[in-house]
Order: sequence, then structure tokens, then C-alpha cells
Amino acid sequence: MATTATAGPATSTTSRSRSFAEPGRPGSRCVQRRSSQSDPISPTQPERPDMPPTSKAMSTSSVVRSSSSVSSTAARSITIALLGTWIAAWGAAASAASLAKLKPPITWPDPASIRWGTALSTAQLNATTTVDGTFTYTPAAGTKPEVGIQSLSVTFTPTDTTKYKTNTAVRKLTVNKAEPPVRWDLPSAVLQGSALTPAQITTKPYALYGIQGTADFSTYKTVDGKPLSAATTKVAGTAIIQATFVPTDSAHYRTSIASTVLTIVPSAATADIDFRDAKQKIQGFGGSAAWYYSRMSDDRLNVLFGTSRPDSLGLNIIRMRIAPANWNAATQTADTAQWFPELENAAAAQARGALVFATPWTPPASMKIVNTDRSNPLHSGRLNPAMYADYANYLNAYIRYAATRQVNLHAISLQNEPDWDPTDYESCLWAPEEMKAWAGNHGAQAVAGTAAKLMAPESFYFSQATTNTLLADTNAAANISIVGGHLYGTAPSYSGPAAKQGKEVWMTEHFLDSVNKADNKASWATSIDDAIAIAKEIHDGMTLSQYNAYVHWWLVNSNDATPTGLIGTNDVPTYFGIGLKHFSYFIRPGYVRYDATALPQKGVRVSAYGTPAGAADDKAVVVLVNENAFDVTLNTSIHPAGRAITALTPYRTTQSATFQRQSAIAVNDRAFTVLLPAKSITTLVNEVP
Repeated sequence: MATTATAGPATSTTSRSRSFAEPGRPGSRCVQRRSSQSDPISPTQPERPDMPPTSKAMSTSSVVRSSSSVSSTAARSITIALLGTWIAAWGAAASAASLAKLKPPITWPDPASIRWGTALSTAQLNATTTVDGTFTYTPAAGTKPEVGIQSLSVTFTPTDTTKYKTNTAVRKLTVNKAEPPVRWDLPSAVLQGSALTPAQITTKPYALYGIQGTADFSTYKTVDGKPLSAATTKVAGTAIIQATFVPTDSAHYRTSIASTVLTIVPSAATADIDFRDAKQKIQGFGGSAAWYYSRMSDDRLNVLFGTSRPDSLGLNIIRMRIAPANWNAATQTADTAQWFPELENAAAAQARGALVFATPWTPPASMKIVNTDRSNPLHSGRLNPAMYADYANYLNAYIRYAATRQVNLHAISLQNEPDWDPTDYESCLWAPEEMKAWAGNHGAQAVAGTAAKLMAPESFYFSQATTNTLLADTNAAANISIVGGHLYGTAPSYSGPAAKQGKEVWMTEHFLDSVNKADNKASWATSIDDAIAIAKEIHDGMTLSQYNAYVHWWLVNSNDATPTGLIGTNDVPTYFGIGLKHFSYFIRPGYVRYDATALPQKGVRVSAYGTPAGAADDKAVVVLVNENAFDVTLNTSIHPAGRAITALTPYRTTQSATFQRQSAIAVNDRAFTVLLPAKSITTLVNEVP
């Protein structure tokens, strides 16, 4: 099955239309032989309009006249000879006429690689020419090619077949194996000092969406590559374990690394917090103001980014959208009027102490190889490799313009969700090797002369393969400071290459559907279960993925009837916002995560944070999540590492209370006991005067 597309004069990818009808085929020329030997050439046969001049000069009457002076057999021989001469002459002339036709030029960029399961579209089938005619692609649009190096071909049939002849082109397409989304649920805790064997790991890696496969015990390792048997349980806390997940359908899916956190509980207590064991630096927590064209009110900004109000969330990161501004390639300048509106909220948040980073959903249309299946050139498509340098200058121009609006960007991203192809909003597809080439050759220019850091790749599902491709390239890795990604269709996991290279890891977008959502409901409200769900995700991201930052999707509900934001349009926090507040309100930028027994018992999560060693104040923050339907009493040992921790004040959220301050809990002999009500989140703070 082939795909046809119609081309016209001065056709470009922005105007070319496509049709799925089979193209008409021009008739073929042939010479008809007569069967009558007595009349080899009829005197009344019409002259062919394309007959060569030599043939036109030879008349059948001359053949007939010559036959009067020779025998019948001889005349027939002469006639046949002359006929052969005429056919040869006409064929040569026709061939010369064909050779004289012009071959229409075909411009067809090499397609970027795709994952198995991706259907061909104008992202790959995007040839252009300068004359009227029809493109026919093989394989056709909609085909899902097999894994490997596949050939794509196109035949262009011109409308004017007297002036132009058909032309063909072939391109190679790399189809990579798909990446199975894998997860590994937190296993039950093991006792401090016990020998560690694979049999003690009570959960196993698995893939989502019904993808079958296994992870052999022999692949279980610590993050430093040692076999599980070499891991120590002498110290209470956590250990990150990894395993190789091998899909059953190995022809279409690649192997993937799954990771989880193993909790080691102390022998004399049920939980442990160790301020001697510092982990990652925390940059903070926040949300997105993409497409917020109007400045938010001061009251709203203070709820989101303040700490002075009872309902303040204490956020300190805001994510902005880089609107696709018109770009003048000759002057290397952008129409900055398209950037101004959304920067007002960035300036207001930064005035309240927030970090600002910005993400493009698409480059300007003038820089793209457009997907003509989309009605809007800003939807889908690819960045034209010829515009790689321009795109770097475009991002740099945004950073500099933002500074004139009192916004000093902490980071700028290469692209929002380069591996997601929506049909109804701005986007741009990037293959991993395209991002690698751009980041390696042009990434430095994007942030040159500024203090902004380059972020990549902000994958839709935090693709391991994409991150690994970028960080395996010396040039690309040198230019990328932050590995960003989203959690749609996946779960937090550990990035070994990012950790080894000292790259920060930011979760830059995700939202959760409320547990109260249902297909038969037009509206619903959030509840404590939603607060617990987001708190669990943040906990797993901080302890397993070792995120430096967690950034939610929209700050404010787009629709209060179907809430997904952190606050409603009435500026009251949703339970998603309340769950996030248990981290964001007290864990401030520059704090450090410290080791703790992440899952001391089923349904209970513990994580610890505080000021770095040597700080002027000795702040300590502990977040505890109890998703069980029953109360839990948690006996906890604590290693203060010189901190003055004599009491911890709880702030608790349940179904009936929101971030409610409780009486202080005494810490005696480096230990304390805390009651965790059923379905609750508790944040403990040593409130230093």
C-alpha cells in the first residue's frame, strides 16, 4: 500500500497537501503490428503526432511504387526493411524526447529514528519539490515499520508529463526497539545486620501496560555495580538496588534497568534517621504557569509562593512556557512582544524568592520541518537541522530578553516532551540522536554569556534511553547541567549516568488524576487519598530517583469541577497542593536530603531533610506518610550529627484536619515515638528559635 501526496509549484512543507488516492498512471507507448501480409502498412493509417521527422518523410506510397518493378517477395522484403527502419528511428526519437524531459528535484531530509510501534506520518514522509505532481510513498503513512534499518521510497509523478519525467528517492529509517516502562515497588524492609539475598527482596521488577518479561536474580546489583551479596546491612537506612528487566518480546523491546529502594531497619527500633549521611541538595518545589497570560493577583501569588499565610504552600520554583516568537533569521532577532505576557508571573514569583526556568513547547514554525498532517505548523514536526544554530540563538535571545523584564532564569530547557506527539497543541519531536547533536554542538551557545543552565531532555516518560544517549556523549553531557523529565505513564526511577556525572535531576511536570474521578461523573472533589498519592510520589522521587526538584503541572485548576492543580480558582489549596505543602513549606532551597528508613513498614514512608552541615541554623525536617487505614505508632532512632534536636513539632493532615500544628514531641536519648493516624501525612520540624 502506498501513500500519495500532491505537490505544486514552489511547494514547501507548510503548504503541501496530501491525498491517499492512487495516482493516475500515464499510458505506455506501443507499436501495433498488422497481421495481414498483403497489406503490411495501410495507406490510410493516420500519422502519429509524436512520429519523428524521418518517419514522417517516408510515405507508404513510395513503398507501393517501388513494388511495381520488383517481384512480390522482394517488395515485401523491402517493405519490411523500411518498416524496421521506421520503427527504429521512431524509437530512437522517442527515447531522445524522453531523455530531454526534466527530472523534478526532490528535497527529502533524512528522517530521524523512531521507536517500534510508531506509525509513519509526515514526520518522516515529507518530501517536497518545485513542480505540480503527486508523491507516492512506500511504505504508506500509517504503517508501523519493523525494528531495524528500513527503506522508505517516494516516487514523484509530475502533472506535466510532456515536460517532466517521474523521479524517485530513497531514504533509510532507523527503527529502534521500544523502551518498556518498568517499575519496582518498594520491597519490605530487612533487618539491620542480616545477610542480604535476592530471596529477601519481596517485590520484583515488572513492566506496565501488559508488557511481559522477567528480571533474573543474577542481575540484582547495588548502584555501584556490586552483586547483592556484597551489599552491607550493617547500617540502618536505605540502599538502592537495580536489576535488568528482559522483555519476553525481545525483538521489539529493549532491556531496561529497574530500580528500587531497600529499607534496612535498626534492630532496636522501627525506623531510623541519620543526619550524618547526606544525599542530594534540594532546589525546591513548584508548578507551571504555562499559558498564564495575565499576572496573578498578589493574594494568589502569596498563597503559592509565600509562607506567611495559613494556606500558603511555600513553593519556590515556577516553570514558564517560551511562546513561539517570530524569528528573523537575517538579523537573528525575535519578536519579543510574544514573550512579554507570560513573564509577568515569573517576575512576580522571583520577587518572592522563586527560581524560574523556561521550556519551549515548539520552536518557531520557520525553523521546523512541518508535519502537514496537522492543521497548525506549531503542532508536531521537527526542528530543521539547518536551523540548529538559529535555535540556540533563539533560546539565548529569550534568556536575555527575560533579564530585561527582571527575570533571571535559573535554567532553560531544550524541549518539552520531545517524545510525545499530540494532535491539538504545540509540540516538536526530537529523536535522541538529534538532541545529542544539538546539545553537543549548539547547547553552549544557547546559554552563552548568561548564568542560565541548560536542561534536557524533559521526556514525557523520563526515558532512560534518551537520558543515557545524551550523557554518553562527551560534548552533549558537558553542556547539560540538569536532567529534566516527566512522569506520565511511568514511576520514579534512579538514573545511574546522571548520578555518576553529578547532574541534577528535576521532575519538571506531572499531575495525578483524583482517586474520585470517574467516567460517569462530571465533577468531583479532591480528598486525603489524593494528598497521600502525591506525597508518595514525591517521597519515591526524592529517595529513589534522588530528585533535586519536584515541579507539578499547572499551579491553578484549569477547571474546578475536574481539579488537577495545586489550588482552585478561589485560591484555596486542593489536596494535591496540601500533599505537596508537607514538603515545600519547610524544606527550603539549599536544604539536603539525609538518609532514613524509607519504608520501615508496609504503607509507611519516611524521608528526612535539613540544612547542610555547617549551616548557621540546625533545621531538621522529617516527612512521614501513612497510607494504611489504621493508626501506626513509629518508634524512631535519630542521629542528629551535632544538631540541637530536643523536640519535633508535628504538622498533620488527615481527612478532618489540614496541616494542623500539634504539640511538640520530645526527643530523648536520640529517639522519639510518633503516632501516625490512619491515612495521614505528618511533617516534623525542630522549630529553632
